[in-house]
Amino acid sequence: MDEHDLKQYQININGNEFAVASPYGEEHIREVERYLEEQMNEVREQSDLTSPSQLALLLALNFADEILTLQKRQVDLDELERDLSSMTQRLESALQSRSNAGTGV
Repeated sequence: MDEHDLKQYQININGNEFAVASPYGEEHIREVERYLEEQMNEVREQSDLTSPSQLALLLALNFADEILTLQKRQVDLDELERDLSSMTQRLESALQSRSNAGTGV
């Protein structure tokens, strides 16, 4: 994707208007906008913070934690996938050897 694929959108987060560019379309941008607004409201309700910059920083910390957790899960899933692939190859090899032994090949 290059800069020519980007379209401009207006979003509203926490009462502030922002212009954003994205190649993913308006539906995706609206989903991001709703998610960010929901998360901002949740942080506001669960904390005593009133400063928009403090709320944004706490939200950024929550997102960073979420991203790191997802990255660790992805590493675990990749490792599991490699293990399953290795086991599948060994099983197929064992079945092939058994099949060849039964046919005299």
